[in-house]
Amino acid sequence: MTLKWGVLGAGSVAQRRAIPAINKAKGATLHAVLSRDAERASRIATEHEAKKYYTTVEDLLSDPELDAVYISTPVYLHCEQVIQASERGFHVLCDKPMGMNPEECQRMIDACEANGVHLQICFLFRFHSCFQQIRNWVKAGHFGQIVQGRMPILKPFQIDKGAWRGNPELGGGGCLMDLGAHSVDLLRYIIGEVSEVSAFCNSTIHHYDVEETGTILMRFENGAQAVTDTSFSAAGCDLVLEIYGTDGWVLVYNDEGWKIKTFLDGQANLIPSQYEDLYQFQFEHFARCVAEDEQPIATGFDGLRTNQILAAAYESDRTGKAIRCSR
Repeated sequence: MTLKWGVLGAGSVAQRRAIPAINKAKGATLHAVLSRDAERASRIATEHEAKKYYTTVEDLLSDPELDAVYISTPVYLHCEQVIQASERGFHVLCDKPMGMNPEECQRMIDACEANGVHLQICFLFRFHSCFQQIRNWVKAGHFGQIVQGRMPILKPFQIDKGAWRGNPELGGGGCLMDLGAHSVDLLRYIIGEVSEVSAFCNSTIHHYDVEETGTILMRFENGAQAVTDTSFSAAGCDLVLEIYGTDGWVLVYNDEGWKIKTFLDGQANLIPSQYEDLYQFQFEHFARCVAEDEQPIATGFDGLRTNQILAAAYESDRTGKAIRCSR
């Protein structure tokens, strides 16, 4: 079975990563793209060999040949567009963060369940083999009981004046919503369910209306703790992930490609990690889930939980208190 995809929100990331991945992926083909500007829509369709292009969501969702849609629009549009797509019977892959708040996420889940369509969230890190291996090591007890984790995502990223990312009513927040959605999800994927969070946010350098730097401390139901540091203002960071247990640790860092360093039984080992097209893996996995009823790696519930944790983090920053966020 080959799914015919429509892309809502053919921005720069979608054009550089997602759309080429659809064309490479087994079980997927690019059928239609959407851009409000007709000339731009036509150019994107021609460059990426899409059969159709549209300038309105309504027109794209009226295409009878579509099977699935990838929603890569600004966050404030996700909920309405996921519900619209589900009501037309299309399977949905939604970019992160899933919605503006947990209530929107629940509405999206309910709509997809009611209409019998498949829903997944674009948590790309879950698809990398190194993180899947680390998760398996953790579950098998290779590092003993997990004590601490950390995932920093620190990079220079300028928010242009008037851009939706700088408006909390359009993006839901700043670096925590954008970058923290990835790190919160991956730490939860590897370590376990989160029960409580504390957070600090600021925008002291560029003075955006959203946070440019944010840190979340998470307590897990299994007793572990973890920190995710996020920023749009830092020069960068080569660390990717750290997991520390009672019997060993694992570190992923970027040095001309990702490298995995482990410490077990008193010995350190270094494992190189090759480039993997996570978008391609994701679209191929999505096709198998639809065709073969394979268990999704990143579900709508995972998107909801990440939004719940992020909402608790923003509440913590506002109130100065630790916030419970159990299931």
